[in-house]
Amino acid sequence: MSLTHKEIMDTPAALRKTMSYIDENWQKITGFLDGKKRFVFLGSGSSYSLARSMAVMTYMHTGFPTTAISAGDLLLHAPRYVNVVSDAAVICISRSGLTSEMNMALDSIKPFNPQVASLICANDTPLEQRSTISINTPWAFDTSVCQTRTVTNFYFSAAYILAKKLGDSTLMEDLIHIADNCGEFLLKCEKIADDIVKKNWTHAITLADAELEGIAENGSLAFKEICQLPSNYYHILDSRHGPMVLFNKDTLLLAAIGENKDKPVLNYLADMRDKETIVVAVSDVGVEVSGVLSVAYGRKLSQIALGLPFIMLCQFISFKKAAFTGADPDQPSGLSSWISLG
Repeated sequence: MSLTHKEIMDTPAALRKTMSYIDENWQKITGFLDGKKRFVFLGSGSSYSLARSMAVMTYMHTGFPTTAISAGDLLLHAPRYVNVVSDAAVICISRSGLTSEMNMALDSIKPFNPQVASLICANDTPLEQRSTISINTPWAFDTSVCQTRTVTNFYFSAAYILAKKLGDSTLMEDLIHIADNCGEFLLKCEKIADDIVKKNWTHAITLADAELEGIAENGSLAFKEICQLPSNYYHILDSRHGPMVLFNKDTLLLAAIGENKDKPVLNYLADMRDKETIVVAVSDVGVEVSGVLSVAYGRKLSQIALGLPFIMLCQFISFKKAAFTGADPDQPSGLSSWISLG
């Protein structure tokens, strides 16, 4: 059995364990967060995509100045980021805790006095040693090169911490429901993916807005890495401004349809259908557009929570497509689990 398949299907168990871990360590976590009013989220590759979603959800729901920076960018341009990172809370996201750019970037900004918290799917790592606090979830560590369960776990962790810190009972209830029940949705995803991969598409597009921009970008990355097909991410309506000229019968378009199930969005999906694009709308309780495949989680969800079923479907479709492209989903050629700079 493929490791990737096993890790995707293990996601529900990992989420439940992570939720319990955060609850048990809440005093330490909230102790770090108390009084912080500026945040920088740091990542590389998949974790940088996640950093983007984490930064947007934090900024939108707290109003505190927040941004996401690629660890490699920060490493190369540390002095130019002095006004961004000085006295900020820097939140690092890393599966292994070993990635060179991340650790070297933190060393480069040490003179600026950042306060560092890390989300890591491993224990006793160089990144943990550089952090004031570390949230370690080794049960979510993906052995496969391409991250699936790890990505979902990181996104869930940030959303759950935000919900607890803000006392957002709606988001909290949504996340708990997903952790307890997403196994059934994953089985639905597998069946849907089996059908979608039989269609003759050669590239994938993911569309999403607001807090979902980073997790949707990671969905696009899953297609590049797992089945090794060209892919891109765009904001939903912004993709009208140029990118849509390339959408055609060879395009699989996956759109995360959250709160805005109104005419501009639904009309756009219909326009893409008319271009013979294969359109999949992922939402909480479904959308109705003729010729568009509606994939519903089956329960009303807040915008942030919708990112979880969306990324699960992206991961499963990419995994299933790998059989058609001949790609190895566990060990894709030319890619390593983490990057070490020479």
